[in-house]
Amino acid sequence: MRLQSISDALNPLSPLTNLSLSSPHRVLVVGCAYGGLSTVVNLLAYSQGKPKQVVYPDRMPDFEGKKSRSGVEITVIDERDGYFHSVGAPLAHVAPKHTPVMWKRYSHLNELRHPNLHFKHGIVKKIDPESKVAEWLDRNGKTQKQSYDYVVTATGLKRHWPAVPKSGSYVEYKKDAQELIDKITGHGAKQEGRKVVVIGAGAVGIEFAGEISNHYPSIHVTLVHSREEVLSSEPLPSEVKAKVKDLLEEEGVHLVLGNRATITQLPDSKYEVTLANGDKLSADLVLDTTRKGSPTTGFLPAETLNEEQEIKVTPQLSFESSIPNKEAHFGVGDVIAWSGIKRAGGAMVMGQLVAANVYASILNSEDSSNNYTLGELPEYPAVIGIAVGKQCLTYDKASGIQYGVQKMADYFQDDLGWAANLKYLGLTDVEDHVEQKVGYAEMSEVGVAAEQVPVQAAA
Repeated sequence: MRLQSISDALNPLSPLTNLSLSSPHRVLVVGCAYGGLSTVVNLLAYSQGKPKQVVYPDRMPDFEGKKSRSGVEITVIDERDGYFHSVGAPLAHVAPKHTPVMWKRYSHLNELRHPNLHFKHGIVKKIDPESKVAEWLDRNGKTQKQSYDYVVTATGLKRHWPAVPKSGSYVEYKKDAQELIDKITGHGAKQEGRKVVVIGAGAVGIEFAGEISNHYPSIHVTLVHSREEVLSSEPLPSEVKAKVKDLLEEEGVHLVLGNRATITQLPDSKYEVTLANGDKLSADLVLDTTRKGSPTTGFLPAETLNEEQEIKVTPQLSFESSIPNKEAHFGVGDVIAWSGIKRAGGAMVMGQLVAANVYASILNSEDSSNNYTLGELPEYPAVIGIAVGKQCLTYDKASGIQYGVQKMADYFQDDLGWAANLKYLGLTDVEDHVEQKVGYAEMSEVGVAAEQVPVQAAA
């Protein structure tokens, strides 16, 4: 709890006597993927009087390098011990050379080694808005408590393997990924005649099917979907979905649409896939990507959530419901109820806005004459950037459909945009510290332009 008054603090009988009058403002960030990490790096920059490039400068307060009198202390609680590029999961879990680099441990990132930034590896179980205390479980299963002045919920969706790693540890992630690659390739044996069936033609299924076909052309890849169109659940024009279908076929993926599938594992460790029309497919491996991600919000008060368990937020991204101290509670990324397709780029822009709004709140609390107005996020249109093997397709209303091999090189480079993402955030690895060969990364208002940070439906 912050000091009630100077007189209380100076009272020799007060238990707060030995505390500094300039106790830093405590910001808790729960979850540290795209939205959470964007919040962290931008808030750190503000606290040092060095704001970073943002997408909507005209919508955010301008602090002109003003520093907080008391400073800012940031604590991150995350299930993982590092920053995983979930946009790159299809590469990380298909191509061995990409596996180790798609996860950057927080302790290995130079810019996150800051005395006012602390990472805790665990799971938040409850947040009490009135007392401003979070209860969380550490890696040993012990309950801990973390007090805060402001909290940013950035826990995203609970997605399923292999769309995301199933472990919170870098070491275990590499082991799990290699096991999956071995199952895809037959442990490096002759791949001719091997069959992989991917169930579900959402963004994750499309990208996994495309990557497997691209990296292992002698493996027969079949993509099965219950609807007649791929990307059937996305609010996109039929022309976009039809073109993605064409690109899949150009990449050598066999498509079976309009059929639900039942999967049976056989005694010889192979699989039989029975389609709704009665046809049967044999496979060496089946990847089921049909399970929908769900918001990770069980630790929040029920009144803060909508029917989909997403956080109800204002355009300032503060909690909308009338909970105590609601102005100190913010949400970013996939976990909030917002327009458009859930994307990595969109989450990062939200992190920029929330960092500015938290910092504005901090400065306003220190001096009422500051009176900074909090920024507001515009509605997001439906845009997409999706990798299909060697090719990429992008769509937004202004530019229409663009696709091809060169588009892939411009938009995602050769790592599904990972190097560009790190460059945009300004993060370098302690171990390699090698300047990535990518152009200047700059985000646009609707997400990502050709040579910029990637925005992808699976993120």
